[in-house]
Amino acid sequence: MANIYTIKVIYDGCEDRIWRELQISSNAPLSHLGYTVLATFDTMAYHLFSISYDGDSYELPDEDMEISENECLFCVKLSDLDLQIGSRLEMLYDFGCEQVFSMEVTDIQPMKKGAGRAYPKITAGAGRGIIDDMPSEELLEIIKDTDKNGSSLFCYEAKRPEIVWDYRQYDIQSDNLLLKGEIEQIADGYSAFEA
Repeated sequence: MANIYTIKVIYDGCEDRIWRELQISSNAPLSHLGYTVLATFDTMAYHLFSISYDGDSYELPDEDMEISENECLFCVKLSDLDLQIGSRLEMLYDFGCEQVFSMEVTDIQPMKKGAGRAYPKITAGAGRGIIDDMPSEELLEIIKDTDKNGSSLFCYEAKRPEIVWDYRQYDIQSDNLLLKGEIEQIADGYSAFEA
């Protein structure tokens, strides 16, 4: 029987401002956990990522670097890790900029029969998301300026249409409504790495 993991995810460097609590099935591959993080943190999802746990790193397969099935994000399920309450994982997104998400399992419950389609979902959170290609230190400065000025002056040019980025504009209801569609788009983009 599958379990539901409740996982608190924080964006390192902006802990109290940008974070999520999500629920995901133990049957999900690690890649799906990664896609969920990328979707809910509003990334452009165009960089490589890896997830590490208990000294092991799980990666996307790459023609330049051979990895075993035991190290592959597509092949390893969350249930394979024998996670417990308090277990900590780390996701590294964008190996050049090194944007890091720290994850902690805060609850594990048996999945109710027939409830599989309800997951993943976001149960709590704060902060609109992150800005791709920007280290957390720079993002924190934008957040502090927004708090000081009472409004954001930062324009996120990579988004089309261009938007004023204000970290305070996080809407959990919209996030959940769009989450599965965004995960599907992200999965499609990374499918080129599947063997």
